[in-house]
Amino acid sequence: MSEAGTDETEDHQWRRERLRVLMESSAELERRTIIANVVGTVLIVAAAQWLPNARDFLVPLLLRLIAILCNALLYDRIRKRMRASAGTPVPLRLAGVMAAFGGASWASLIIPVFMQPYLHPASYIVTTGVFIGVALILTNSAAITRIALPFAGGFVVTFLVAAAFTPWNTAVWLIGGLTFIATGIGTFCIGSARQRLDAADTLVENQRLSEELEEALARAEFFAEHDPLTGLFNRRALFERQMHLDAPGDKHHMLLIDLDNFKQVNDRFGHETGDRVLIGVAQVLGDFVAKAQGESHFAARLGGEEFAVFLAVSDEQEADRIAAQLHLAMSSIAIGLGLPPKLGTASIGISPMYRGEQVCDALHRADHALYQAKRDGRNRVCREAA
Repeated sequence: MSEAGTDETEDHQWRRERLRVLMESSAELERRTIIANVVGTVLIVAAAQWLPNARDFLVPLLLRLIAILCNALLYDRIRKRMRASAGTPVPLRLAGVMAAFGGASWASLIIPVFMQPYLHPASYIVTTGVFIGVALILTNSAAITRIALPFAGGFVVTFLVAAAFTPWNTAVWLIGGLTFIATGIGTFCIGSARQRLDAADTLVENQRLSEELEEALARAEFFAEHDPLTGLFNRRALFERQMHLDAPGDKHHMLLIDLDNFKQVNDRFGHETGDRVLIGVAQVLGDFVAKAQGESHFAARLGGEEFAVFLAVSDEQEADRIAAQLHLAMSSIAIGLGLPPKLGTASIGISPMYRGEQVCDALHRADHALYQAKRDGRNRVCREAA
């Protein structure tokens, strides 16, 4: 993938994460303000009861309550989906439709005011209450244009449609007043949107930095006890974690493995081939640990071409059988890579290990057995008595 394509993908991912932060914030705000929304609507309609056409506000009241209920259900669904999965897409299309309906329901509350205008304080209370509610909603949703624009559009379209049925001189004043108020609200919303976008960007950046830090710490913790090439435990883990103490029983076995003439493998066939041999051996040992009965076996790379395997097996014949199987599997790796005889094959020393005994003691005896295997011609398994 080209650098431009990578940047575009990262920008898209960034915008998606930022949108998710904004939607989570809006959904939480919707949950906390639902009672205030209902109370505000009821108070506006209650003030309208002082007007002669008070009954005309009943249908707008019903529309507002329906809009509040639908929005509450929608954002509750959004919260649940986001909590269930971080990769769940935000249903913006449905949110936009509901926002448009919500804007239209707010506009419906002031339609009775200018359809039958009265010089009454209640008219000003209703109009002011509606525009305050609209301003608050737009301020809080301005950063999400696919919600803010449908909301504003629903309000303006409903307002203009109603204005078309009023006398032209009244319509001019209404449209002029709406334009004046919309300019003020829009200017404030732009500033609010920028602030919320900056805050969301900061939060996304902090989240990414936190994830990168956690990943770096996890890698550091992993490689503190694991070999970076093979993924097996390293020498430090073998000696410091004392994993053999969790094994049941009082007698176990330790294998010490050394790959034969491994320096020649690197010198004659290259370090890449040498790494392939090491990785193949580690795969054999790792598969054995994963599939063997019991959970106390483990394997480690001590360094270079030397490995150790702890067998939570007390029976000597069983331990010898496992060692022979591992020897055969490891030696076949060198054969599979086309290496000459006794080049990259495995010599194994095996020693019993008793509970309470130090790892170094068992390894020391296994090293004696390994030395004997080397002296006897390499590519074999030898046992050291306790």
